[in-house]
Amino acid sequence: MDAVAWIIAAVAGATVLVLVVLAPRLLRRQLDRRLEGAGGSLSGVGGGFDSVWRPSAEEAHAEWEAQIEMPAPAPTPGDKGHLDDGRITIDLDEPTGP
Repeated sequence: MDAVAWIIAAVAGATVLVLVVLAPRLLRRQLDRRLEGAGGSLSGVGGGFDSVWRPSAEEAHAEWEAQIEMPAPAPTPGDKGHLDDGRITIDLDEPTGP
């Protein structure tokens, strides 16, 4: 019976050690998925609850999205630009002086 207790203790200790070693990798993977925008199956439900129960959070999130999504300037016929690997690149002049 004493040998069984030692085996159980060893397995439990090894399990704890493996979890401690792998925890940073698991947390990093979860953070990367969140930053990529890959939410879980219930990720859209949270937005609905925010708009009803916390409208200030919904407004803050909408304002944050508006700040990070800057529209590109529309090209005009006189703009300096060129094609770069099939993409139109517009060169903007730097402002001169204060």
